[in-house]
Amino acid sequence: MGILDGKVAIVAGVGPGLGQANARALAREGATVVLAARTEANLEQTCAEIVAAGGTALSVPTNLVDRASVDALIARSVDTYGRLDILVNNAFRSSGFAPFESANLETWRKIYDLNVWGTLNITQAAIPHLKAAAAAHGDASIVFILSMSMRKIRENEGDYSGSKAALHTTMQGLALELGPSKVRVNAVAPGWIGGPNVEMYLGWMAKERGVDVSVVRAEREAEIPLREIPPQDDIANAIVYFASPWSRVVTGQTLDVNGGEYFG
Repeated sequence: MGILDGKVAIVAGVGPGLGQANARALAREGATVVLAARTEANLEQTCAEIVAAGGTALSVPTNLVDRASVDALIARSVDTYGRLDILVNNAFRSSGFAPFESANLETWRKIYDLNVWGTLNITQAAIPHLKAAAAAHGDASIVFILSMSMRKIRENEGDYSGSKAALHTTMQGLALELGPSKVRVNAVAPGWIGGPNVEMYLGWMAKERGVDVSVVRAEREAEIPLREIPPQDDIANAIVYFASPWSRVVTGQTLDVNGGEYFG
């Protein structure tokens, strides 16, 4: 018996990495999981993995920036499974890695369009159904995936870190607004995420410098008190906590999951 048995969750942004890990972790704990992203191949792969492990999953290709696409996702989820208890907002577009003075502001706009407006689209569309689930079953949950980059500012990442900071304040406002309805709103802010995306980045850095990837990895790990880049599956466990009754009286909070690299 899982801590999320009987619950229905949407994970928005199921690409390679943390999004897939979040979906698998929720399914492992008994949730029925609806997978949403633009790339259908990623959705089908994760859906197949969950079903093969004995879980229940549905993949729905979705453009989060398009409200009609989002509304169709929510409608299909509720029509298929009868309820919606959990929304995990994992979709994102990464930084353009350029100084603001010379940055193309259209790049900033694209990042904000997905990271902020796409997230707001699906959150607003889901709220009536989350309220209904909370009224019927006592609890519902929204989890935002933020980033350590909004805490530990890095050069030339203002586009991405700014979008995540905007979501942080939005999360707190929603927690206050939705609290009386027993819909909890929290966030997880990872630092480095051990998984395919970081491995690709470390490999690229090693190639640029002409060193073995182990050298670059060791440098990153030396900045982390636990001396480990947190694996994506461990970060997903924090999402499970906020989605579950274990955090029934926790709302408006951000949990920094970074191995101690940043102390909030």
